[in-house]
Amino acid sequence: MSHISFDEVANLNCTMLKFYELTPSPNNMKVRMALKYKGIEFEQILVDYFDRQSLLEASGQDGSPIIQDKGIVLNDSEAIMIYLDANYPDTPRLMPRDLKSRYACDKWKRMTDDKIAAPWFRVWRYAIKRTDILDESAISAYVEGLHWLNDEIGDRDTFHDNPEMAICDLRAALWAVYALPSDALLARVGLLKSSKRIFDLDEKDFPNLMRFLGPWDDRLK
Repeated sequence: MSHISFDEVANLNCTMLKFYELTPSPNNMKVRMALKYKGIEFEQILVDYFDRQSLLEASGQDGSPIIQDKGIVLNDSEAIMIYLDANYPDTPRLMPRDLKSRYACDKWKRMTDDKIAAPWFRVWRYAIKRTDILDESAISAYVEGLHWLNDEIGDRDTFHDNPEMAICDLRAALWAVYALPSDALLARVGLLKSSKRIFDLDEKDFPNLMRFLGPWDDRLK
């Protein structure tokens, strides 16, 4: 039987976290924002949509995102959120500790999924050429969801006052940036140009949301 030496364990703990990123997947962008929000240094490994060998070698499957950290491999974005909070306790939390606040986060996720993510997906399928039919009703529903976020945030900087509920802000930002990306994000993720062009929104119509998105856009650069 082979044994891991003390030095090998120490090296695992000192190795920088590896993030296998396939842009512009929302789950990948979610992990990037989480790492940047928590201030965790990471080594980025870009994954080609058509060549996922690096994912197979890292985890035995070709789904993304993937992180490798301290000898652990995770390939589910929600599991990664929980892992980061548990293993980097000295960084800002993404998810709250208490059950009541957890339930509030779950409710927020269901609302954003219904109001924004669901119609976004129907438009995104057209943007990535999975369908030839552009669903105009999905565009309208998505834009309506963005107006809801703009009104909901008002003049505040966060959608929830509990500092341990950052995941709620992250989820709101995640879906909004597909129609309202910064120039820096467009430069890094070229496919978002197609998404922005399809929605064709005037940022002036979303002043509160644009203010809120500033720091989250920066985390996606």
